[in-house]
Amino acid sequence: MNSLNRHSHKRSISTQVNNGWRKALGAAALALATWWAAPALAADTKVSVAVQSLTASGTTAAANWIKTINGVTYVKLVVASSAADPEMSDLRAAVLANGGSVFMRFYTVQALSVMLPLDKVATIAARNDVNYVSPNSATARSASLIENATGTVSGSSTSPRIYSGGVYSGLDGSGVGIAVLDSGVSRDHASMMAADGKTSRVAKSVSLLLTGDAGAAPVLPTFAATATAANVVRNWMPGIDLSSSLAPGSVSRTAFELAINNAQIGRNQDVYGHGTHVASVAAGRGAFRAPEATGMAPGAKVFDVKVLDDSGGGQVADALAGIDWLVFHAKEYNIRVANLSLAASSTETFLLDPLCRAVRAASAAGITVVVSAGNFGKNGAGAEVYGSISSPANDPTVITVGSENGKGTAARSDDVMNFFSSRGPTRGGTIDAAGARTHDNLLKPDLVAPGNKVLGAAASVGKDLDTLAMNNPSLVADFGGTKQIANQALKYLSGTSVAAPVVAGAVAQMLQANPGLTPALIKAILQYTAQPLASAN
Repeated sequence: MNSLNRHSHKRSISTQVNNGWRKALGAAALALATWWAAPALAADTKVSVAVQSLTASGTTAAANWIKTINGVTYVKLVVASSAADPEMSDLRAAVLANGGSVFMRFYTVQALSVMLPLDKVATIAARNDVNYVSPNSATARSASLIENATGTVSGSSTSPRIYSGGVYSGLDGSGVGIAVLDSGVSRDHASMMAADGKTSRVAKSVSLLLTGDAGAAPVLPTFAATATAANVVRNWMPGIDLSSSLAPGSVSRTAFELAINNAQIGRNQDVYGHGTHVASVAAGRGAFRAPEATGMAPGAKVFDVKVLDDSGGGQVADALAGIDWLVFHAKEYNIRVANLSLAASSTETFLLDPLCRAVRAASAAGITVVVSAGNFGKNGAGAEVYGSISSPANDPTVITVGSENGKGTAARSDDVMNFFSSRGPTRGGTIDAAGARTHDNLLKPDLVAPGNKVLGAAASVGKDLDTLAMNNPSLVADFGGTKQIANQALKYLSGTSVAAPVVAGAVAQMLQANPGLTPALIKAILQYTAQPLASAN
């Protein structure tokens, strides 16, 4: 990714468009809106192929969204709705009447997180107020030199960054909020501090994990009644509806915000250690120790939206809830950038995939969404794999970032693509009545950025480091090993997960220079100014 020339585009592009072009752009926007509309489907095609295959085979595959209890096979799903009633009251009642449960309703996508007996899925799908049924499948992380390699401290930059006396001059993302939807961010890490070294730049920490102990009796919270219960349980219990309305200013909204607060003193926000590293690449202040590990936008505020658990995993519903929170608060906190270094396997077209629909809603709300392409670019035999982009990186509105190897130098002449980096074209698609599949075939990724042995923060869990560091000592061997000082530890990570926040931090700099940029313009400018990688096809 080239960040050298982006600051020259400070004029509003719209002032350069004449009336004729405005008409043409308006027609194009209308065509795009029609293209991106979810297609109307017949009842027998409204269910994801993954769910249909279970019904057809009569067997239960090993997946986190399937479980047999007392001889009944249940599935956890995301049900997208076209109900005129935003509360989807009739649909929720139907789920309960068919032996299921409702866990949460979403706002960026009109949908419900539900559990249903497998043999009742077709009944719900046949309803007129149901658009599409997807599995609540697993999500997972996509498993300074950065400043020099990207040009943020280069003398040829329009506004080079200088660090002196604890203060960064030049473009550093100040005033811009970056949301990191990941495994959490250690708010007390030195990399997350402001110029005074004492105040955390992590402005909010929330956990949207749909928590609950599957081995214990379930807690059945209602947000209006309690602010201390977990927001939604993961338990496999039929006959419950926890989908309280979270309207602005409501009692349930206030209770919900208290319940998801993850900023309590002494709490380990990131046991796994992935999100803290990602946040530091995007916005870390690395001058507190050697080697220098400053990220792209060390003046930006960070919003920690925890959607991955302490092992780096989660569910689609967790990510949807995180995107809901992000959109709800974006204007309030000036959150202009979102980084999703996570992926979910999906064969669905981006028009129907719930994560894709949610990130499109976030983009429409003015948030530039940056997503890692995934680390599935080669198979077990080491062969190159095409068509390996995951959801929501397969959506056309997001900036999908692949990983390149800078060979440990700031020069770009020796850069090559990382073989593990996922490649397009996208393979999501639709199946017509005759059974023929039509692929989306979008070209992805949109950009590549440094993603090999990227230096960043390691989270601290008491006196120990995070799980990634403790289980992989080679990641921290160059910086004092697993006995580094708490909240000052560093580690290496590789992958598209750490390439994405390079771009997210660059976007924060762009918005600092020109707050009027829209997500579409930002993506266009970055692609237009990116330097071609000579070795790539």
